[in-house]
Amino acid sequence: MAILSIKVPQLGEGLQEARLVECLKQPGDFVKKDEPIFEIETDKAVTKIESPYTGKILSWDAEIDAVLPIGAE
Repeated sequence: MAILSIKVPQLGEGLQEARLVECLKQPGDFVKKDEPIFEIETDKAVTKIESPYTGKILSWDAEIDAVLPIGAE
């Protein structure tokens, strides 16, 4: 089984960071590709981020309310 990471996506030109608002799935949950798994907030909007993979969430490395740079795991 391969372990894959999920990164904070680039949502708009010039955005440098986003705040993790909520994890919609918990470690151990099975997710399908394109299923919403977490929400991030930028200075423009709160956005649900979809899983790029099908598989099981092993862990979240970021805490709720953490401000993460675009591209961070």
